[in-house]
Amino acid sequence: MEFNEALRRTLGGHWRLLVLLVVLPMVVVTAVGLSGSSTYVSKARVQASATLPTTDVQANAMLSRVRAVVTSGSVVNAALRKADITDRSASAVAHRTKVSRLGGSAVFTVKVTDRDPRTAEKLAGALSEELVAFFNGSGNLLTTELLDRQAALQDKRVRVAGQLPDADSAAESGRLTAQLGALDQQLLDVQAALRGAQADGLADRTASLLSSAGDAVAVPPLTGVDLALAGAIGLVAGLLTVTLLEVFRPHVAGRYAFGRELEAPVLGRLSAAPRGAHGSVDRPTVDDGTVVALRRAAARAQSETIVLTGPGPQSQLAVLAEVLQGRMGAVTADPPAQVPATDVHNGRYADGNGAGGRVRTLTREQVRQAVAAPSAFVAPGPASTVRVRALHQVDDSDCTRPALVAVEPELPPYAELRRVQNLMATTGWPLIGILGDGSRGFPARTRPERA
Repeated sequence: MEFNEALRRTLGGHWRLLVLLVVLPMVVVTAVGLSGSSTYVSKARVQASATLPTTDVQANAMLSRVRAVVTSGSVVNAALRKADITDRSASAVAHRTKVSRLGGSAVFTVKVTDRDPRTAEKLAGALSEELVAFFNGSGNLLTTELLDRQAALQDKRVRVAGQLPDADSAAESGRLTAQLGALDQQLLDVQAALRGAQADGLADRTASLLSSAGDAVAVPPLTGVDLALAGAIGLVAGLLTVTLLEVFRPHVAGRYAFGRELEAPVLGRLSAAPRGAHGSVDRPTVDDGTVVALRRAAARAQSETIVLTGPGPQSQLAVLAEVLQGRMGAVTADPPAQVPATDVHNGRYADGNGAGGRVRTLTREQVRQAVAAPSAFVAPGPASTVRVRALHQVDDSDCTRPALVAVEPELPPYAELRRVQNLMATTGWPLIGILGDGSRGFPARTRPERA
């Protein structure tokens, strides 16, 4: 199967389902967004340190630390007490608090979202102030702890080094030497952590509030990004769904693929006339090219009875058989009298020196007429004796040299392909061609027909 056939089976055969699965999530997201209560956001800008990060790694580390501090329980509870807000939980406020970095600097924007604009402003202001206080005060506990740890390790190293000269055995001397090595490694680790903290600006106490919380603004209930994400999710779900459908109920990718599987040519494509009154059955229209191809295919197979089969209802196949029977008898017509003919003798125009054949010379107007009505210029001959029957109309008494013609929709199921193959194997009738059914009156089905 070619790639374009796979696309036709998945997209062309299930486009209504795909459209539904893409539009439905967008409608749901729109309904949820419009039905929800309005929310407001307030912003405050904080400088965590006057020391600029020198690398992206340092900038990302500082962002992670600011985000962790501003959403921590102790900071949020302190902000709630400071703002005198008692009807909000710390976890809910932390969930609605977002932090973003301004470029690669140490400046951060703290955003708080709430359904009440005044509450959002109070929380944004209190959180930004608590954040600055943490960096300039208790936020340096890490540096203090590292310095205390370094001093303790140094004191312990001095004591161990003083015991080394008094060691009374080689084993004791080795143990003290190993202990000194471990203390030196711990000191190096603490000093590296201290340098990293100082490089991240955690010990310079230069945090400041650049701008206090501004007026809360309404948050749009729905954005284009939300709709695009909903549509993308629906598209992925739709593609997975139609792929599963094609796995369990596969289709043939069009009449040409159907004919290729059965090694039969495509004779043409039918189109339906407008539906009549009171829901009468459509009478499909058949062009002259299809009729000529059908006659030649029957003549080549030396068939006298064309049997129509397909997934369409029996009434539609009977109507199509009637239409084709009438058209095949009407194609053979005498050439129009107005077409002039000129005698030629041995390749030259007639001059009375012998017998010769006859050829036609057509003007431009006559050529246009021939293109518009090709049946008018078919060579004269006897009326067609080929009978056209639907499969359920076939009777052994009038079924002489039968041949099958499959009338198939645009995307017939593989079950229909197997049905036609079984019909050919059971009856021994050859399949001389495929007629594409482009009308709406032929719903696909796979139930067997009576011969």
